[in-house]
Amino acid sequence: MKNQNKELLYLDGMWLRQDQLLNLAMGVGNYAQAEHYLFALLADAVVKGRREAILEVNKVREHYGVKAIPLSDDDLEDDDDLQGKTRLTVADEQAKKLFLKMTREEQQDVLRRSMRRLIADYHLFNYARHWLAIFMVVRDRLVGESLNQTNFTTLASEITPEGLPQKLRFGVNTRKNMGREICETDRGEVYYRMKRNPQEQLCDTFWDIVKDTILTQN
Repeated sequence: MKNQNKELLYLDGMWLRQDQLLNLAMGVGNYAQAEHYLFALLADAVVKGRREAILEVNKVREHYGVKAIPLSDDDLEDDDDLQGKTRLTVADEQAKKLFLKMTREEQQDVLRRSMRRLIADYHLFNYARHWLAIFMVVRDRLVGESLNQTNFTTLASEITPEGLPQKLRFGVNTRKNMGREICETDRGEVYYRMKRNPQEQLCDTFWDIVKDTILTQN
């Protein structure tokens, strides 16, 4: 159990994986209750010296509309765990190659099914502004700069799942506001190398879903 505890966090007599604890925090419904889980995460981070845990805390705060804990530009610059997130894996590259070989209709089907799974299984896509994460994943992981905010309007309508509430649908105002969340120093950078990606967890989750969808059907 001693070695196992290095990978788990303690909460109310239970040992949980970090992703389990974060899902609980995201799904509890309000920030006041979510703080109970965040305290456990921060306590674990203090014991283990994991400064990058602040990034996870800030994702939950952003989810509930709470201002992020400020960080200096150099706080996590040399952190190996954070740097590891920016590296492309073999699976990332394989998924991109397979996606680019698909017809447009097949690509739309992959993204539409991934959107359905994201909305059904996770509590992360809660506002129309979260289309920014979908845009960045498709652009930075799959198609490159050929995708811009203008032609994404068409793609967004094509991959929108049936029954999605009107308030979550991509609209004119969504497109106008897309770039406002990205800080100036991160503009022009792919989302997984940004220092301050405001929708990092949503981006990572959606890419995992898309990648799994592509790889499991081939």
